[in-house]
Amino acid sequence: MAKTIKFNLICDNKPIRTIEDLQENFSIEDILAYYNNQLLHRWLEVRDYKEELEKIRAITAEKPIEIIKELIKIFNVISDEKKIEEGVYLLEYLEERKELCAVYEKENYKTKAIIEDYETGYRQLVDGILQNPHDAALIKANISEIVTNYTWILKLDHRDLFHMLGHRSWLAIMCLLMNETTRKYYLPVQEVNEEGILVCDTELNTDKRYMYEKICSMIENSFFRKELGENLKTFAGETDGYWKDLEPKGKKYMIIHMGMGDFVRSAGLSGGDLSREDILNQFVILDGIDYKSNSPTHRLVYMEV
Repeated sequence: MAKTIKFNLICDNKPIRTIEDLQENFSIEDILAYYNNQLLHRWLEVRDYKEELEKIRAITAEKPIEIIKELIKIFNVISDEKKIEEGVYLLEYLEERKELCAVYEKENYKTKAIIEDYETGYRQLVDGILQNPHDAALIKANISEIVTNYTWILKLDHRDLFHMLGHRSWLAIMCLLMNETTRKYYLPVQEVNEEGILVCDTELNTDKRYMYEKICSMIENSFFRKELGENLKTFAGETDGYWKDLEPKGKKYMIIHMGMGDFVRSAGLSGGDLSREDILNQFVILDGIDYKSNSPTHRLVYMEV
């Protein structure tokens, strides 16, 4: 009898020999590709993972997001559902862009047609946000795609984009503040002027000052928490002068509100204490959250980035 030849999968640039390896290095892009070309099926077969192979063969879903969710269940991968959805959206955009570039190369498109398609791609991403104003994963993915591939349109359009989203999706406004690139369009930045004096750019840019003030007013609005719903995380409780490990290191969170006399810091960051004055209307982003409060009624409000 011929000997079965075993082989490794490569996920996240690491060799995968066992289910445990797959769980620890689960990559949406890699696993989805292996599923689609059925190399995953073959790997399970030669390594005698009969139960998992049977479950994979039983998958009837066609959409990438549904396939990935099924694979996560089959392999018992610990995951953040919102992050998985965001990753799948980005993967779909990448595939669409590859297909479009292939068409351009094949058809030898003229410059005008490429520019028109470029603008259309940007508008489709914005429309996707407007049509799904409460889908955080899609909104974050669309913003990331805009930042990566439509930078010059965003630079010209960021004001109109803000006003449009301000009327349709407060969640999208918050997501703009989570992105390292887009937050710079809307939050104050200190700069040294020609005289060597430290000034805030909102003092010179009236449009930016107006948008920033609108954001500050928005989070004080009584409708804000209802509008953002489960996308807002809160904690209230006295910690008796000790740091409470609220969120683990390795995940980023944006601080929205905190009571006077309370403190936050990135998880385990000794000396990184931030007071209410440090975070007030600054939308500080932390790596995990430690929280300290002497009040049973003060409430920390934050969002996962």
